[in-house]
Amino acid sequence: MADDVRKPCLDCPRALDRRQLLLLAGASTGLVVLGGSVSGCSPHGDPPTGPESAGNISQLQVGTLLIMSNVVVALDANGVYGMSAVCTHAGCLLDDGAQTIAAGLGCPCHGSHFDGNGAVTRGPADTPLQHYAVTIAADGSLTVDGSQPVPSSTRTPTG
Repeated sequence: MADDVRKPCLDCPRALDRRQLLLLAGASTGLVVLGGSVSGCSPHGDPPTGPESAGNISQLQVGTLLIMSNVVVALDANGVYGMSAVCTHAGCLLDDGAQTIAAGLGCPCHGSHFDGNGAVTRGPADTPLQHYAVTIAADGSLTVDGSQPVPSSTRTPTG
């Protein structure tokens, strides 16, 4: 009977015991979670809740828009306007890409797109960007006031 002792097969695939299987599953889950958080979404932000500095009027020409932190400022033929630069779908900061009103704004996280006035043109976002009151100081400094929501048609005259 002593000759009947089985020797391990070095060339045979090994079956995982329960502990090894759980360790492998845990490690795989960790990689999936970590990978998703690293490559999934761009920086997140919160819409403004109070006054936010938004550059200077000299940075804008008619037809341009710029993201300044968590706000967007733009200048059209009717004046300056400001809105949130935070996607209404999942809170990612938007990208101004071409920096033109015509090109609009895109969300690098999930592909939502907004026109230059903040209306959704492609989801998954389904809510337009909130507009806020804009003031222009004597030196041309722009302030977007997140505590003062306004209709999307509101403009601050430049002259």
